Amino acid sequence: EGWGVGWKRDGDGRHRLATFGGHRFRRAIHVGLRTGKVLMVALGRRARALGVAVRDHSVALEILRRDGVAAGVLLFDLRQGALTVLPAGAVVLATGGNVAMYALHSNPDEVTGDGIALAHDAGATLADLEFVQSYPTVLIAPAAARGLHYPTGRLLGFGARLLNGRGEEFFHRYEALPIQQATRDALSRAIALEHAAGRGSPHGGAFVDASAVAPETLRDVHFEAYFQDLAIDVGRDWQEVAPTPHFTLGGLRIDRDGRTDLPGLFAAGEVATGLHGANRLTGVALPEALVFGAAAGRAAAAFAPTPTALPLPDGPWHAAFAAALHPAPAGAPHVGEAAAALRQAMQQGAGVLKSAASLTAALTALDAVAAMLPRLASRQPGARLNWELARILELRHMLVAARLHARAALRREESRGAHLRLDHPQADEARWRRHLHHRADLGFTETPDLGRTETADLGRTETADLGSAETAA
Repeated sequence: EGWGVGWKRDGDGRHRLATFGGHRFRRAIHVGLRTGKVLMVALGRRARALGVAVRDHSVALEILRRDGVAAGVLLFDLRQGALTVLPAGAVVLATGGNVAMYALHSNPDEVTGDGIALAHDAGATLADLEFVQSYPTVLIAPAAARGLHYPTGRLLGFGARLLNGRGEEFFHRYEALPIQQATRDALSRAIALEHAAGRGSPHGGAFVDASAVAPETLRDVHFEAYFQDLAIDVGRDWQEVAPTPHFTLGGLRIDRDGRTDLPGLFAAGEVATGLHGANRLTGVALPEALVFGAAAGRAAAAFAPTPTALPLPDGPWHAAFAAALHPAPAGAPHVGEAAAALRQAMQQGAGVLKSAASLTAALTALDAVAAMLPRLASRQPGARLNWELARILELRHMLVAARLHARAALRREESRGAHLRLDHPQADEARWRRHLHHRADLGFTETPDLGRTETADLGRTETADLGSAETAA
């Protein structure tokens, strides 16, 4: 609050606590529906006040290493129109997840998995990449509202109903618990399965009927401000919603201080993994970012030597940068076409419900996107402020993250938490109570889940050190 976050409070001055699906009591402090944005603004203001230099209009392409230690970052600086090196005593990744690799998602379009790809290419260990949590009720119609959160979880306890395309309540077909206590994964699974059974809404989801919810309750969850420009009357009209990818549960394997197994590289927030497991409760993502952001920052500061100059690498990014500035060959695809093909492949084959057939089809489609990359070129002359060039470079990272997710989801032949396989609908405790790790030089390795353990030193483990590990490319 001292940094400008105005937490909601009751008349007696106490925090106004919210409760969500899966919570046994009110536990979440908030500022309404925009808590994340308010925190970002406050933290950005605080960083500027402390004199932190911000390099905007830049795209991180590669984590640079010296003697096996993270020592800086290769950037595409759009203001200069050039590749540039930013030396660092330590590198902290706080890039968020990867759900913008789907055609329909609940995040900003920039959340394309850059951090996962950067870490992969640098040789750090990733884990649990198959787990992506869905937000169960994102608006899918009308077109102007497509992709907006519809906070059904706050309304189900106040008279709102979840209905299929026939106007029937259906949650009870899939879960024994009352819908008012439903977690995000339970709601997402029920909506997806009802649609798969042929009883979904016209655009592939379900309806929320909030006509019985008191107007003051609708005001309390800020519906007027949320939909004020869309002519949507949530108290009168049924809203068409569907589950969409929302939060990346897998990512960099870190310890309690945000250290990865690549010396000098740290991570915090959604780009990292280990706190939630195969699922998570609503309301814990922002505390995770704050707690681990502070821990990673302290650990990185304690680790960091004085940065020293690094040469500009003459590697694959230099070649990709130059190639994307050459005139496009005849019939070459546009980067928007390639990105749309990637997102559609992930939406259709690696969405809420998956199978071996759908994931294999997605990987085949991703191979076709990879074949487009050498032919992509910017139509905009010059590199300065060339956002099309930035998107071409970003697409390479998005493809790495998408392939890793699809391959991990194909390998895990069970359903667990946020990972739902139609061809393996049950959890397999004997075979799959384990983590999937991935490192570029080792491929996938399987390690048993040992429960809650302290990971004080991740080290640079080889396959033989991972217990009963199995390795596959």
